[in-house]
Amino acid sequence: MRVQLLLLVGFMFAGQVCAQQALVRWAYGPFGTPGDAAFVVQKDRIHQASGAFGTMGPCVWVMRDDQVHHSADAFGRPGAAAYFAQENALVRCSGFNCQRGSCALVLEGNKVFRADGTFCNKAEGAFVLEENVVYLGEGAFATKGEAILIIEGDLPMLALLTILAGL
Repeated sequence: MRVQLLLLVGFMFAGQVCAQQALVRWAYGPFGTPGDAAFVVQKDRIHQASGAFGTMGPCVWVMRDDQVHHSADAFGRPGAAAYFAQENALVRCSGFNCQRGSCALVLEGNKVFRADGTFCNKAEGAFVLEENVVYLGEGAFATKGEAILIIEGDLPMLALLTILAGL
């Protein structure tokens, strides 16, 4: 009886152990004090998270190659296109075939800037990336401000830029 129960519990958590997973937490203050979980990134899906331990909630975005789609349901079925990666920029797109729209973010070194228009003209600073902490970027040169996110695990840059564009 105990062996069967142990096997059952082991099989329940086997999918979570095998899957590549990253946890994105809220951060507070200039030193990045960790807060509750904000997002869980598992393979090609970005889920909302809740609580201190990162309980996985509904799927928000689905990544496919260099494209990101809104989730059509809580389980991660791809819906309408949201963004696609282009060199060092994240560009908005629409429709199922991801028709190009305006630029959302531009990555320049460890700084992320808001962008304008179809030619990705760099606007004001939005975020500063340092190791596993994301800070607010202030002004035209993206001066480091307060910490807002802490990343635990391996997070693809496309997933990070998608989360930042959604904030």
